[in-house]
Amino acid sequence: MKISALIPTYNRRTQVMVAIDSVYSQTVPVDEIIVVDDGSTDGTVESICNRYGSSVRLFTQKNAGCAAARNRGIREAQGEWIAFLDSDDVWFPTKIERQIEALTSLEGEFGACFTDIYFGGDPDKRLTAFQDACFEGGRGLRVLENPTKYIVAKREPFFTPSLLIRRAHFAEIGDFDETQFIRSDTDLFFRLSLRARFCFVGEPLAQADRTPSRSLGICNAYAMRDDRVFDCLERMYSKWLAMPEVAGTVYERPIRELLREAYFNSVECKLHQRRIRQALREISRLKAIEDGYGSIASKLLLRKIHKLRQKIGDWEHRGRGKLKSPILISPK
Repeated sequence: MKISALIPTYNRRTQVMVAIDSVYSQTVPVDEIIVVDDGSTDGTVESICNRYGSSVRLFTQKNAGCAAARNRGIREAQGEWIAFLDSDDVWFPTKIERQIEALTSLEGEFGACFTDIYFGGDPDKRLTAFQDACFEGGRGLRVLENPTKYIVAKREPFFTPSLLIRRAHFAEIGDFDETQFIRSDTDLFFRLSLRARFCFVGEPLAQADRTPSRSLGICNAYAMRDDRVFDCLERMYSKWLAMPEVAGTVYERPIRELLREAYFNSVECKLHQRRIRQALREISRLKAIEDGYGSIASKLLLRKIHKLRQKIGDWEHRGRGKLKSPILISPK
């Protein structure tokens, strides 16, 4: 197996060094390390050249986003398999060794292999990826049956830094969607899940950075309820529904529900921000998959009531937590 490690990076001069070193620390070495610098301005390129020289295949491009950087790396890769690693994440030493073991010892041909991962940098994130997804796949080397159902349920146990993907599949399913501001990896995993078999190693062999203070535009966009988030989700789910592999299958209904949820969230956000014209435009799009304006208004009201009840419950819970124990006064 010839394996290419692919690391996209942008203004992470210090972190990318740690990521590259974790690839070099593998008990079974990869055949090449590809780093695609997505227009960094912090001296990332110079630092990589000074430290690693020609042992790292370094490509540079104008800032175009992580999906574009990954696609550039895929085009440049010479390996039969591509192992993805984000520049702020790391692999543990036996990751590649254990994945090769899974791919060669399990019966059948696979298109992807993943592992469990830890989340670092945030003390509140104590669960591994498998635990967070309520994935009970077990330890050892195993086959993941029907990976598509986990993605549709938004409970996929695999993350980009743990994935090893057969490069030939990109010719069949296409590259990462560069128009996706978010979830370009999820979109690719979904398309891949319809064409390839997945296997996994049931132990954490990578760590993803989830430091709350790190500067990351995507997280800020989620927090600020950026319109680009809703637009990307709506476009992604609509694209999935248009795929012939989805039409008439068990996946069609849950994906339609995901699209409906994205529309409703977008409408509620715009109404809350008093952007009435944009909200009405979104409602007109929602009508295409709803029973009519009456149904939309009714569901918006029910969703509002549900959220108010949740808030009241939270207030009551916090209030009970603040109540002090009664003071006992002993008689003189």
